[in-house]
Amino acid sequence: MKKALPILLLVFTLHSCNKEESKSEANLKMAQLFFDNLFTNPEVSKSLLHNDFTFSWMGIIEQGGVLWNRDNLFDEYFKNIIPEILPNGIILNTVDTIYDENGVAIIQEGDAEGKNGEYDNKYVWIFKMKDGLIYSLREYNSDILVATQLYDYKLMPIDN
Repeated sequence: MKKALPILLLVFTLHSCNKEESKSEANLKMAQLFFDNLFTNPEVSKSLLHNDFTFSWMGIIEQGGVLWNRDNLFDEYFKNIIPEILPNGIILNTVDTIYDENGVAIIQEGDAEGKNGEYDNKYVWIFKMKDGLIYSLREYNSDILVATQLYDYKLMPIDN
């Protein structure tokens, strides 16, 4: 029995690690599926969201910090706001990912023409998962690029 105990502990540990790894990988696949369908098949992306889902762009201009839910994110944000500021759409290329059993970070580079000119921002998207679904999503990128290329902000030199 003494010899069996370490083997049982090893089997239990390996099973637990494999379960965590598979949950981590499932989170990554869900986040990637969200992006893969975001513009072409938004109902698939919406189906991956928790009922209490929230999204926010974390910029510091007045458009930042607004909380969107699973309904108005698609019905207002992606249907009205994004086409207005990115009239030709955007291509998002994933350059790195970090993921575990609690969530996913996806690092991307964008390629787009904003309403005020070239808009090639860099993004970090933080996904938090709950009950096997995407519970929250936070978008981080350059506020200055958003302000000047997507909205009508002008940069002014500071006189000292």
